[in-house]
Amino acid sequence: MSAGNACAMIGLANTNKIPMIGGYLQGTNPPGPGANGPHIGVIGSVTGNNGLNGGSYWSSNVQGEDVTGPYTVPADSGAATGKLAHWVWNSASAMTVAADGLCSVTAGVVTATPTTGLYKTFITPGTVVPAGSYLWVFVV
Repeated sequence: MSAGNACAMIGLANTNKIPMIGGYLQGTNPPGPGANGPHIGVIGSVTGNNGLNGGSYWSSNVQGEDVTGPYTVPADSGAATGKLAHWVWNSASAMTVAADGLCSVTAGVVTATPTTGLYKTFITPGTVVPAGSYLWVFVV
């Protein structure tokens, strides 16, 4: 089958086009974060997606994005719309997630700052995120 025919079959003979992957993203996966637009990285929560994405961390920069940029995507994690999700890392220090999930970000480096942080992670409170790990945090 040619690539063109394969695309037509996927699109149900050009009648019902399947949108780009980002077109399927919805911010309705409570209680965790969601993203709007063509980005799949932050969808998920601690209870959904097997704990992936917003409720997890990675030992390497799986996004391949510069954390000091900062690299952000639109999200709906807060009470108001238009909040941003930030791709960050914890540099050379392990981080214990605060009970309220609040943290601070300076030049792409995240640190736990309970009660005063301007960002929030949805990783389970008390989790020790190993040094050099990458994660999503959300503007509160």
